[in-house]
Amino acid sequence: MDLTLTPPRPKRHDARRPLIASVAALAIAAAPLLALAPATPSAAASGTSVNLDLTGQWQFSLGDELAWADPAFDDSTWSAVTVPEVGGGREFDDYDGFAWYRLTFDLPAEAAGTNLVASMGFMDDVDEVYLNGTRINGSGSLPPDAESQWFEQRLYPVPAALPVFGGSNTLAVRLYDMTGGGGWYHGPVGLYSKDALREEVLGISGPLADPEATSWVGDLLATQAGALASGDIDAYLATLSADYVHDGRDRARRESELRQWLAESGSLTLTDASVEVVESSDGRLVVDTNRTISGMRDGAPFSFQPTTQEFLTLDRETRTEKGNRSRFFRDYVESAVEDARREYITYLPPSYFTQPNREFPVVYLLHGFNGGSREWEPRDFGTKLDELYTTGGLAESIVIMPDADSLWYVDNDGGAPWRTMFTTEMIPQVDEQYRTLDSREYRGLSGVSMGGFGAYSLGLAYPELFSSMASHMGALNLAPAQVGVTSPGGPQAQSASPLTVVAGLPAEALSRYDYFFDACEFDDYAFDDAARSLDTLLTGKGVAHTYALYPEGRHNDACWVPRIADSFGMHSDHVRAAGLVENNGPDPVTEPTPTPTPTPGTTAPAVTPPTSTATPAPVAASTPAAASTSRAQVVAATGVDPSGAIGAVLALVAAGIALLVLGRRRALNR
Repeated sequence: MDLTLTPPRPKRHDARRPLIASVAALAIAAAPLLALAPATPSAAASGTSVNLDLTGQWQFSLGDELAWADPAFDDSTWSAVTVPEVGGGREFDDYDGFAWYRLTFDLPAEAAGTNLVASMGFMDDVDEVYLNGTRINGSGSLPPDAESQWFEQRLYPVPAALPVFGGSNTLAVRLYDMTGGGGWYHGPVGLYSKDALREEVLGISGPLADPEATSWVGDLLATQAGALASGDIDAYLATLSADYVHDGRDRARRESELRQWLAESGSLTLTDASVEVVESSDGRLVVDTNRTISGMRDGAPFSFQPTTQEFLTLDRETRTEKGNRSRFFRDYVESAVEDARREYITYLPPSYFTQPNREFPVVYLLHGFNGGSREWEPRDFGTKLDELYTTGGLAESIVIMPDADSLWYVDNDGGAPWRTMFTTEMIPQVDEQYRTLDSREYRGLSGVSMGGFGAYSLGLAYPELFSSMASHMGALNLAPAQVGVTSPGGPQAQSASPLTVVAGLPAEALSRYDYFFDACEFDDYAFDDAARSLDTLLTGKGVAHTYALYPEGRHNDACWVPRIADSFGMHSDHVRAAGLVENNGPDPVTEPTPTPTPTPGTTAPAVTPPTSTATPAPVAASTPAAASTSRAQVVAATGVDPSGAIGAVLALVAAGIALLVLGRRRALNR
């Protein structure tokens, strides 16, 4: 799914430095804990299947009053708007701040007792959702420390006491737009029972299990909860199959994680809510549960595993939990240097489980300004990477997608020491937890926009760690200090722009890397000029590189998403030239493995923009080594026109000041 988003105009945005204190609840994070005892799973539907489409006309008002969440509030004088609006609402073209949406609707009486989930689609930037006057959930952080979650699919379980079955209900959505365009820009929007949600939104179909299976599943969940409550980790491990793997955690890692949490907390509470046991159409027995593991940290309540909709795969014969064998999932580092959790997305290649002794190269994929690790989910990047490594014929690699806020991939003075965390904690953890080839020859960096800066800045600063670098429409001419981001240590310790670093390095040092970089001719921030300059520098030093400038296109997904085969192709050629052995294990495992459970957000429908552009041939593609670059067909370009302010932004770029502080959030994300 291609999520192509460009805001309608540039606005000022201060470089953000807040530190994420804990991992946010995942896309389908649940409501507050309903009980400390494990929930009883459903053997049959506790109500009627609900599939209530709420797209269409909603009442809308700019401004902010918490009284607007009250179902008794009279919104008849508000404007009527369409929800969702592809590309964002026009009401936010010249407005940053709060707005509210309201809708009143009926729920059928016969659905009473049904577990419901509110699918709120995608909103730009931050939201809180209220049902009948009670907040059920939200994404992002509101002012004063606002944090955007524009790329997060909103799927919020509804507390059982809130819906009025057989009567009137009111949904009220409080939205905060930080900068650039905003609004409720994509669905699906509706209320679903869990069975309808699984099928309509997450792509998991199948009936509920029979009472006998449901009974032993309930016993298994109760055993897991009791084991953690009593501190008996061995008893918990006994509920896991010998070949258990769930979201990157095998038995050994799961054991280490639980023992660490228990040592910190003294006791752990496992809560399963809204549990349903499903006979999945692919043959699996799956537990659909909203699971939390909580305890105490530093004397305060803490969610070691924030409430998350989990899909637990069970082994019928051994009656143990087998794990989902997911190859695209969220992980995190418990960072000591940041004193916080730092999230990242892990992609494991197609052969990871079928060839259990095989080791793989690693590519670190870095996001753009005001983005985050989860932005790869609505783009369906797991599927795109699978295509590269199967039909595309590239060398299979593990791909790690770190979260870096808008920290410019450096240590921030007075803020998060991101670069230190990345090099001393995240990379070692990845090499420890996954089957990586942990040497520089098999470790590469790719990045988009701000991430292009990060890929080249990190790669050039750590030649002992990285050997290949790729940038799509990257900020290669910027130093973080130009956009207000400084590192500890004074002027001499600041990270220079990649262009400055390349200019100061001899050809011998530069020739230790393989390079890819590109841009589009009409880049909104003149990063096409940065690409031209880097090409000139490397060519002048006789350093081989692959470079492309496309004669049309701007700073958005349409410029770079169709070209990922080229950047990952460079990494593939690089590791093969370094001597990669692409089947270094025993004969592949031939028995089928469970179908990976989708990560929340990955199955969202693609945005359909109103306009598209054809793929032009590149203006230039050059390397002294005569490397060639093939180009993929471009995806649909954004239908939102940011014209009218481009000249001002480019003037700021030419002046070398903080253009990205004025940059459009979603354009810079790309």
